[in-house]
Amino acid sequence: MKKLLLYFISILFIVIVFKYIFSNYKIQYKLNNYNINTIYKNGRFYYEISDGNIKYNFDYYKKRSLGKTRVTKIIEINNENIKCIYPIIKNVDTYPLCYENNVFVDYNLIDSELLEEYKKEVVDVEKSTKDFVFYNNLDDNEYIALWNYKGYIVMNGSSYKNIDIFNKEKYDNSLSYLVNNKIFMANYDEEHEYTKLKVLDIKSLDISEIDLKTSIDFDSYIVGNIDNNLYIYDNKYSKLYEINIKNEKVNIVGDNEKGFIKFENGKSIPCSKNEYKINKISFNSKYSNYKYYINNGVFKTINDNKSISQRIINQDVSIISEYNNNLYYVDKDNFYMYNPKEGSKKIFYNYELTFNTNSTIYVYNNN
Repeated sequence: MKKLLLYFISILFIVIVFKYIFSNYKIQYKLNNYNINTIYKNGRFYYEISDGNIKYNFDYYKKRSLGKTRVTKIIEINNENIKCIYPIIKNVDTYPLCYENNVFVDYNLIDSELLEEYKKEVVDVEKSTKDFVFYNNLDDNEYIALWNYKGYIVMNGSSYKNIDIFNKEKYDNSLSYLVNNKIFMANYDEEHEYTKLKVLDIKSLDISEIDLKTSIDFDSYIVGNIDNNLYIYDNKYSKLYEINIKNEKVNIVGDNEKGFIKFENGKSIPCSKNEYKINKISFNSKYSNYKYYINNGVFKTINDNKSISQRIINQDVSIISEYNNNLYYVDKDNFYMYNPKEGSKKIFYNYELTFNTNSTIYVYNNN
């Protein structure tokens, strides 16, 4: 009987812990004149706050606590041009949500004394060479690698290092691809065809290689990755290779005899060779909670409610990568990181970045 009681208590404890610490939830409640909807799912909080006329939304990434997180106070920030609210949530670093001239606008872009106290001042500390300037604006968990023709400049926290990988310079780095913290590249020191992939771990800075045990023509491209498999299409020989980056096994999964496959929604389906040869198929297993649109500035929508579009950057830019709420982009010869709390901050300058952004910059976040 005693063992049965202990077993029951243990099961009950597990159920309570799962329900109040790990489980997803949705709540709706009212605070003064505002209706608030909150969704927590897998380490992400999404909020919609409405006063009946304007509906604001925002999200952030954080593991849930014992109780359900609520907005405890809303501060209104208004004048004749702007209508902003500042939601206060315990132990969460929030920011104003603004509506200006019938458009949702990141508060960092609005020139108003009412908003100055909420903005974070970013101080650029320059560390430079002749052609490269690092502004010391990365966190310790952020890693950025910039192609420098023989390897990479790898930036992290307040420092950067030059990592040489190849003996000769190569301008085109299109045969490279990032999976988590590792960049996989064709061995550019070989001629015409490559038999190995070079691998740079941008966190540890270790360099290794994968022996493909076959030859792939340089007239090829990296299609993408699904989980631990990297896919390369050899255009000259019409072959699709699957390389397992964990056990380093290489298989031909598409050719003129077998036919070809592609991935949609994580599932492989048959396709024609022309889709690889002409359309240049691209796929990966990444998912984003956002859509970004460029039209005289950059606009962001959150997938939970795509009807709300917010201007986050005032000019057209080249988007490179994203991680959670961070957006990484190039404007002229400068590389920036944007997030909704701090706005845009400069990460580095490179003298020819404008003309060479494809496959030259890789971002890894260790959160």
